[in-house]
Amino acid sequence: MSLYKYKISLEAQIAQVRKVYESVKKDFFMSENWRTKLEELENELKELPEQLHEPRIEMLFSGKAVYGSTGIKSSFVAKTVKPFQEMVKTQAALVRFGSVGKRGRAKKGATTDLYLTALPVGSFGVELSQLETVDLFDSDDVSNAIKQVVEIIQSSAADDETFERTISNVPKRNLTNLKKLLEEIAENNSILKLETNEIGIQITEEKVKEAYLRVSQTADLETEIVLDGIFRGILLDSGRFEVVDIEGRKISGFISQDLTEEELISYDQNFFNEKCQITLKEHRTTFKTGNEKVEYELLEIKASSQQNL
Repeated sequence: MSLYKYKISLEAQIAQVRKVYESVKKDFFMSENWRTKLEELENELKELPEQLHEPRIEMLFSGKAVYGSTGIKSSFVAKTVKPFQEMVKTQAALVRFGSVGKRGRAKKGATTDLYLTALPVGSFGVELSQLETVDLFDSDDVSNAIKQVVEIIQSSAADDETFERTISNVPKRNLTNLKKLLEEIAENNSILKLETNEIGIQITEEKVKEAYLRVSQTADLETEIVLDGIFRGILLDSGRFEVVDIEGRKISGFISQDLTEEELISYDQNFFNEKCQITLKEHRTTFKTGNEKVEYELLEIKASSQQNL
């Protein structure tokens, strides 16, 4: 049981016990027993941790995707789990980069493969869990990535402003996978209920369709750019890079997920504060509102094509 679900269960028990306690207050012996029970439950609730880092999530659905509380379409599972998995993979890479400065370099990326470990019922769904790890911090990184993906999904169903603010802080590749996920859920007239650790959200069928429309009307144009400039380094606390072009313009953005740890170390050693040739991918995102965001992704750095900048 997730921390979120256990907390909800405790709160429900407290409400029931408090109701009984209030009704028997005038009876000393009965009221003492119920008061003691109430205090025990309230203390248990207070002692619950605020956060957990268990790399597991429950995804619950309804509508045409499920058959009552008996089963769920295998094709639906495949079309929803895959984009969710890819979003977790992307966010886990950012989490790991962002933690490097605090704990030393990780030699390998986090193992982000999620396994189907249960089929929770009520609203029928799937439970996904990380079962393999590569280092001590793996579970924490994947757990945090899952939480971030839940927040991204939640923002898409909130409003235009919230969605634009949230998506501007994540790699634009997640737009494609978010769209695939919401499209499948919307087409099956399903709700989306997500529970992981201390977080629990439920998006109605109507809100899922609004979210899909919002995301589908967000256009992302990708253009590869090669420029000569000065490499200012990788910002380890945020998993980002910074360069300065020949006109003195500062450009920052995300590090490509395809770059290995060894390549990043090599870039730092060979090109930090040096003239070099930098290959970027420009992501120009236009939202439903007409607002626009431009983000850059670092693809490659090599020796400069110009002798003098």
